[in-house]
Amino acid sequence: MSRKYATEYVDRLLTDGTYDALVHLSAAICSSAQFNAALRDYGLPRFAFLFAETLLWFAQAQRSGVWTYYEATPQDRQDAMASALREAAPEEFASWYERGMREWQDETRIAALDTWMQAHDDAAHQWLRALLETSRDALLDLTA
Repeated sequence: MSRKYATEYVDRLLTDGTYDALVHLSAAICSSAQFNAALRDYGLPRFAFLFAETLLWFAQAQRSGVWTYYEATPQDRQDAMASALREAAPEEFASWYERGMREWQDETRIAALDTWMQAHDDAAHQWLRALLETSRDALLDLTA
């Protein structure tokens, strides 16, 4: 049986170094048979949930302001994300995420998170790429 995504394709995306490659990796993860949008962690392994949700968090912040992410994201998913970030992300990512959970309805206070996210967009991309690189085998299983 052939794979849904060729190993060579996934590896090429992992080494590409562009934002577009991260988007394609997210699409591959979210097209997995394990993905279920109704579940708090999408039914994905922790690394895959963390990758997809962090990319979404940053993308939505860049497009529309981070408050829109919190407004649209169910509380149980936010709780799962905060927990995953605390376990596996650089400390400041978890702290800022949790701050957004508390402050998203305050226009003045949430502006600080938007500013932080703009300043740390490249760092987030580097960390997300490293997260997938260290989980390569599990990523290949997920995208088979």
